[in-house]
Amino acid sequence: MKKILSVMLSLVMVMALFTGCGEKEESSSFFKEAAKLQDIQTGTSEMEFAMNLKGKEVTEDTDIPAILKNGDTVAFKIKVESTAESQTKSAVKISAQYGTNDYAELTTLVFDGEKLYLGVASIVDFIRSIDESVVAELESGLSQMGISDYISIDVKQLCEASNIEMQDMSKINEGAQNLTKRLFENLEKSFAGIQGKDGDDYTLTVGADNAEKVADALIQFCDEGSLKQTYNDAMDLYVEMFGADTEMGKQFAEMKNDTSELDNAVQEIKDKKEDIVQGLKDSKINAVAKINISGDEGSRVGNLSIDTGEIKDDDTTGRITVTSEVKEGEVSIQEMIPTEGVVDLTAMLTAMMNQTGAGLSGYGDTALY
Repeated sequence: MKKILSVMLSLVMVMALFTGCGEKEESSSFFKEAAKLQDIQTGTSEMEFAMNLKGKEVTEDTDIPAILKNGDTVAFKIKVESTAESQTKSAVKISAQYGTNDYAELTTLVFDGEKLYLGVASIVDFIRSIDESVVAELESGLSQMGISDYISIDVKQLCEASNIEMQDMSKINEGAQNLTKRLFENLEKSFAGIQGKDGDDYTLTVGADNAEKVADALIQFCDEGSLKQTYNDAMDLYVEMFGADTEMGKQFAEMKNDTSELDNAVQEIKDKKEDIVQGLKDSKINAVAKINISGDEGSRVGNLSIDTGEIKDDDTTGRITVTSEVKEGEVSIQEMIPTEGVVDLTAMLTAMMNQTGAGLSGYGDTALY
């Protein structure tokens, strides 16, 4: 079961990386649409992740909490609701559905540009519902610090106290957007053969029926230097984020110069093409990702779905689905910023770093992003 779960999660993460939203055009494709994700900077989104596993291994697995199991079946959902007011102001609410038909809040994370807020009470309630035996010790530790509902950290103040340079987020975001766009351009070239269209949706298909094409596309992406280019672009971005003269920046610069591990990974993919093909065929997988974008700039709506289909591994079957809707527009996170029951941990964290000799001085003028 762990093998099939690993395959399912890896596939969803890879396909989710390849997805985005933007305006449609006649000459578009899945990856061209995905590249336009960078155009949407503000608005709201809701993503629902659902997983269902069934089989003998589910029953025998003692690591799975009882509340998540129903006989030989494990089924749960996670919902992520995001609000982006700007590049530096955003909020995320995470909820889960397990054992009932209702969603329970796990936590809410809010960043107002300077201060980070985290909902703690909901995390405690979630842990209690999964394993009540560990809650007492957790609540005792939180109580000693006076924490009940929320904690906050003044990121700007913490950086100043720690001699850390807080970088301009707009520059970092611009660098990340450029990196992602170049990645999608390269993916477009390599994976053209597994893209398609279904009505108004642009599609990407990975399955047993096109296993050879998938393996060839992956090898092409690696063999033509696209993977190495993406790696180098990422290292350059990290160097810019942390500063070329800092210890962290120097480490990323060294990683860019030494690509031996990456080269070995590429060679292994090429050498194991047949294993990749056979693995897709054996799993009987038929995963499809779809994108549909509508509306004009400023009020675009993007719908994304990923469905792995039924994946088989010995006597265990599983399925993962992801649905997401993005709505572009002007929004505010003000109402999501907690005003009561908030304990600020900035001073405590600053003191802890000072006690450990930190101030993170070993990293020089490290950049926080």
